[in-house]
Amino acid sequence: MKKFARSIFHSYLHIRDIIFCNISIGIYKKTWRFWGIPILSKCKNSSIEIGDYFVACSLPKNNSIGVNQRVIIKTVLPNSKLLIGSNVGISGCTISCSDSISIGNNVFIGSGVLITDSDAHSIHPDLRKNSIYAKTKPIHIGNNVFLGARSIVLKGVTIGDGSVIGAGSVVTSDIPSMSVAAGNPARVITDIKNIEYYL
Repeated sequence: MKKFARSIFHSYLHIRDIIFCNISIGIYKKTWRFWGIPILSKCKNSSIEIGDYFVACSLPKNNSIGVNQRVIIKTVLPNSKLLIGSNVGISGCTISCSDSISIGNNVFIGSGVLITDSDAHSIHPDLRKNSIYAKTKPIHIGNNVFLGARSIVLKGVTIGDGSVIGAGSVVTSDIPSMSVAAGNPARVITDIKNIEYYL
């Protein structure tokens, strides 16, 4: 009986996710998994592409350190382009795309991470109330990257393949491939190719 009830419940979740995703962003893939319901928002004339085996965790019980919010994925302006590769897992993070954000394959995005390619508001107080003056620059996150919990990736940044961003870091400039970077602003602190990381 329990097995039958579990099967019915999973079927319900699958149907829920199909309807929710198609209404919100116009696409759904059967390999996607949602723990809780994310916030998905697509601006008119923008694009969101997500690869296979995508997992979005919005429930505290499904993450070892918990999540403080639901996953938020949104395009903000017309013509903005958000591309997320295959085998990407995210927990309670925000991805806000006003220009262009590309995230590679096999990327882990920790709880509470913020990725935004826009300042959201102008720096100058006279212009701050009008969002058209906010600066935007593309973000590129390579394959096999791990973004630690509560880290922030700001506009114009490229993070190379295989790199790790330490928890709580603020990434304001490019990080080379196979590096560990941490701090505010994030700086490279070691090379992942070091033999100690194989042990």
